[in-house]
Amino acid sequence: MGDTRVSIRVKHGAKEMELECARKDTLLEALSTVHVFHIDASCGGKGTCGKCKVIVSNSNDSNLSKSELKFLSKTEIEKGYRLACQVKVNQEMVVIIDDQEKDAQIEAAHEGFKGSLEPLVKKKYIELPPPSLSDQRDDVTRITDTLGIEELIIPLSLKRTLSKTLRNAGYSVTAVYSCSTLIGVEEGNTETENYGVAVDIGTTTVVAHLLNMYSGKIVDTVSGLNRQKTLGADVISRIEYCIREPEGLKTLSDKIVSQIAEMVTSLVKRNRIREGSLHSIMTAGNTTMMHLLYGTDPEGIAAAPFIPVDLQAASYHSSEIGNFPFDVTFCNLPAISAYVGADITAGILATKMHKKDELSLLIDIGTNGEIVLGNKDKLYCCSTAAGPAFEGAHITCGMGGVFGAIDTISLEDNTIKYTTIGNSKPAGICGSGIIDAVSILLKSGVVDFTGRILEADEIEKPTAKSLVEKHFAEGEGNSFILAPSSVSETGANIVFTQKDIREVQLAKAAISAGVATLLATAGKNTSDIAHVYIAGGFGSYISKESAAAIGLIPAELLDRTESVGNTSGKGAAECSFSRENYLSCNDIIKLTEYVELSSNTYFQGKYMEDMTFPEY
Repeated sequence: MGDTRVSIRVKHGAKEMELECARKDTLLEALSTVHVFHIDASCGGKGTCGKCKVIVSNSNDSNLSKSELKFLSKTEIEKGYRLACQVKVNQEMVVIIDDQEKDAQIEAAHEGFKGSLEPLVKKKYIELPPPSLSDQRDDVTRITDTLGIEELIIPLSLKRTLSKTLRNAGYSVTAVYSCSTLIGVEEGNTETENYGVAVDIGTTTVVAHLLNMYSGKIVDTVSGLNRQKTLGADVISRIEYCIREPEGLKTLSDKIVSQIAEMVTSLVKRNRIREGSLHSIMTAGNTTMMHLLYGTDPEGIAAAPFIPVDLQAASYHSSEIGNFPFDVTFCNLPAISAYVGADITAGILATKMHKKDELSLLIDIGTNGEIVLGNKDKLYCCSTAAGPAFEGAHITCGMGGVFGAIDTISLEDNTIKYTTIGNSKPAGICGSGIIDAVSILLKSGVVDFTGRILEADEIEKPTAKSLVEKHFAEGEGNSFILAPSSVSETGANIVFTQKDIREVQLAKAAISAGVATLLATAGKNTSDIAHVYIAGGFGSYISKESAAAIGLIPAELLDRTESVGNTSGKGAAECSFSRENYLSCNDIIKLTEYVELSSNTYFQGKYMEDMTFPEY
C-alpha cells in the first residue's frame, strides 16, 4: 500500500508552513484545515464561483478542469494559477496564496462611548481590614462584606489562590466582578486596567474593537475577512457543510475562535495591555455565526420552520469556547429570529430607533439583507436573501471589498472611469462599484427598465451609443468592459455582464420588496419614514444616489438617508460599556415582531413587481 499522506508547502504573504493532507483530497480541503490562511471560496468548493485562485508550482495545464478553463485567463494559467477546489493533491507541491486579507476595506470606525459607564465586568479597589484575634472572619466573608454584594459567587479556582493573593497584597486588592460573581482578585489598585473586546462576526468580515472600560474609549480596532468563507460565502452553504462533513461544525467553530484569538492577541500586544487586565469579550453576529462560534448545531436554521438552538443573551467562560488564550468571559447579545440576529439587535440599539417617536428604517446590507421598521412603540423586521450579489459572490468579476477591487464607477465624457481600493490595478469589482455600474448603464440608456442590455440598433441616446462603442465586448453575456486586460491585475478584461445585471435585480428586488412588506404590515407609507439608516460593511461605501437610481432605496427618501457604518460592532461596544444597554436588548426583542417572508404572499407579489428598475 502506497503512502496515503502528501506534504504541501504553503506561502501566504510573510507566512510559510508545511502541512500534510490525505492523498486525493482537494487542495481547498487541505488548506481549509489551517486557520491562518484565507481563501475565498464562495460556492463552498463546487467549482462554480472561480474565486479560490492559488498558484501551484508544479501545475499541469493538461489537467485543467472545465471550471478552470472557464474562470482562469490565459495570463493566469501561464502564471500557474489553479482553482484550489479543482486540484487533487496526489503529489508534493508548493502553493502560493495571494495575500488580500490585510488589504480588506472593512467598516470598523467607532467614536467611543458617551453615556454613563457601567461595564459588564467591573473593578473596584478595596482595602480589607486585616484579620486579627478579634476579627477572625474567613477570607471570602471579608471580601463579601467589604464589597457589599450579597450571596457573592466565588469560583473554586479563585478560592484556591485567594489567601495568598490577599496576604501578598497586604489586604489592599482590586476585586474584578460581574453581577454577583467574583472573577478575580488583583494585588494593589488596578481599577484603570480594565479592558474588553467587542467583536462583530459578519458572514464576510470580522471586526474587533479593544475597549478601555475605565475611560469609555475605543483604544484600537482590527478587522479581516471571515476565514469561514473558505467553506462557503453564505450561511446556508456553511450550514450545509456542517451537515455534510462529520467534523464540519467543529472545523467552522475552530476557524472563528482561532481568528478572534489572533485578533485579540494582536490588540493586546500592540497596545501593551498587561496580561490579566482583559476580562470580557462581547460578540454580535447573525444567528448562524453565533451558533458556529459557540459550536451549537445550526441545522435547524436551514429549513422550515427555521428553529435555532438558542436566541438568548448568554455568557460563558472562555474555557468553554475552545482553545482560547485568555481567561475571559464571553457574552453574546440576544437575537430576534433564525435570520435576524444579534447584529441587528445591536444595530437597533446603536441607531436608537427603538427610542424615537418618528418612524425609522434600518437596512443592513451585508451577505444577508436585514430590514427593521418602527419606533418606540413597535418594531417590525425581516430578512431577505439579497447579499451575495452585493458582496461579489455571484458576479462574473465580483470580489469582496479588498485590495484591487473597483469600488466606484463614474461617467466622464461618455467614458467609464473607476477607482480601486488601494489605488492598485483592478482585479475585480466589489459591491459599491456594482451598484454604480448598474446605475450608469440604466441612466445612460444602455439597459432598459426590465434589466435587458439593449441591442445596438435599439439604442437611441447618444451617451449609450458612445458607451457601447467604447466598452461593449462582443460574446456570450453581452459584456461591458470596465477595465481592459492591458491594465488589469489578472491580465483579463474586468467585465460586467447581462447575467450580473440579473443578479443585481434579484438582490435589489429582495431589499425593496422587504421594505414594502414591512410598511404594509405596519400600515405605514414611505412618506411616513423620517430616518433611513444604511448599515453594514457594504452599506457604508455605496453611493446613496446610485442606490436610489436602481431602486434599492426609495428615491423620495434620499434626503433622509444616512450611512451609519458598522452598527453591529458599535452596538456590541455600547453593551460592553453599559449593563443598562445590555439589558435593554431584551426590551428590544420584546418590542420587535419578526415577519417571515418565505410564506408572505404580499412579499412574493411585490418581489416580482420590484424586479424591474426605474425608467429613465
